[in-house]
Amino acid sequence: MGARIRAARESAGMTQAQLSEALGFADRQTLSTIENGDRRVQAAELVRASQVLGHAIDWFIDPFVVTGEARFSWRVAQTVPDALLDEFESRIGQLVGLMRHLKVALHGPSRALTPMLRIPPHPTFEDAWAWGEAVAQELELGTIPSEKLVDHIERKLDISVLFIDAEVAMDPKDISGAMCRLSDLGVIVINRQESTVRRNFDVAHELFHALTWDAMPPDRRDPSDQPAGKRVPRIEQLADNFAAAVLMPKATLDKLIPQEHLTDAAYLASVARELQVSTGALAYRLLNAKMIDKSICDALREVYTPKARTEMPKLLSASFATLLHDGIAHGHVSARKAAKALSMRLDQLAELMTEHGKAVPFSM
Repeated sequence: MGARIRAARESAGMTQAQLSEALGFADRQTLSTIENGDRRVQAAELVRASQVLGHAIDWFIDPFVVTGEARFSWRVAQTVPDALLDEFESRIGQLVGLMRHLKVALHGPSRALTPMLRIPPHPTFEDAWAWGEAVAQELELGTIPSEKLVDHIERKLDISVLFIDAEVAMDPKDISGAMCRLSDLGVIVINRQESTVRRNFDVAHELFHALTWDAMPPDRRDPSDQPAGKRVPRIEQLADNFAAAVLMPKATLDKLIPQEHLTDAAYLASVARELQVSTGALAYRLLNAKMIDKSICDALREVYTPKARTEMPKLLSASFATLLHDGIAHGHVSARKAAKALSMRLDQLAELMTEHGKAVPFSM
């Protein structure tokens, strides 16, 4: 609860001294011990904090709220105001908090050891390519890495991948993805309404942040629509180069592209379709791997590829649907509380269960 009080205080623009005075504390040290988790909040103090900070008491005691604990890095359009992103982040935070609650209730505490990349002090793009190649091999992604990427991230790395609807403003694609980091849980969030190639690249991009967060924490906002000519932050360039190597490792490129076809832009475009990546992503990957020259890179980028109709992933994930089903069935959460955390009605929660092939473990 201390972390939530700190988050609410900072959101309100108050110092510890100001809130301490409003709560009637003799000094700010009392508040500091509360925020650090060294002292419990008394009932009367919580009521007063609720009034001063403008949050309902339920917000402070809700087991699914992760405000103050979770850190997010969003791939979001610059046109999305911070206030809208704050609201959306709060909704996704509830979803993540529910997932954490159910994972602990059903399977116990998370793994004590978490995977991370060994990062030198000043990493280069060559480092990012090498990491991507190594991760693709470590995860056993095979010849077409995009096909197994999500499943193997969840099973081998214990990092959850959730597909969401991200309609925060006028455009349902204003947010393409995010990485959410808690001390005991990592969650990659992907907009399921994006194209297949964009989803694949975003998953691999966010995986970089998941594996490097402690050494290279990303900014909260990573503009998904960076204007031409504006410098992209170094960490995001590294993430993009890592993602390219994960989805297009050298062994795959050598296998799918005979030497005589390295100058055939149309053939290379067909390989991009097979790998489920954009022609631009493949073009730069081949150029960086020194397999093609700049003229072929430019030609490949300009190949027209009609948008193929692709099947949208099911909402959230099969593993999360299983958690929800088992958690409700075993009494770890009520159907109504789960639906509220997911911003759903009960009938929508039932529909989610059915979509993922689960029996509905509650009556309406």
